Amino acid sequence: MLRRVVRTNYDRREFRRDRRYPVPPILVRVQGRDYKSLNWSLGGFRIDARDLGLAVGDGIAGSLQMTHIDHTCDFIAEIVWTHREEGDVGAKFTEIAPDCLNALDRALSHWLARSKR
Repeated sequence: MLRRVVRTNYDRREFRRDRRYPVPPILVRVQGRDYKSLNWSLGGFRIDARDLGLAVGDGIAGSLQMTHIDHTCDFIAEIVWTHREEGDVGAKFTEIAPDCLNALDRALSHWLARSKR
């Protein structure tokens, strides 16, 4: 059974399916190392992982830690782009639990509510 993809990014010039957020920072653990997200979305993340030597098409497994809401969850992702000069990589989730997507949404809501105080 296929699931319908819902677009959450409304900028016509943007081809990504999901809107990216620089905050709140998410801790991405890959190969036993922690990386602070440069930005993230419900579809994936961007980290500076020059020390891992990742290439487009590589599969990675790890965990996302949302410390400000005390939630951690596992993911499997694929590297979809790299910037060798800057060391950044972009990954899209290929497997992630629905409760993890809810936690990411909750993390953003918590961050926004906190920033309005």
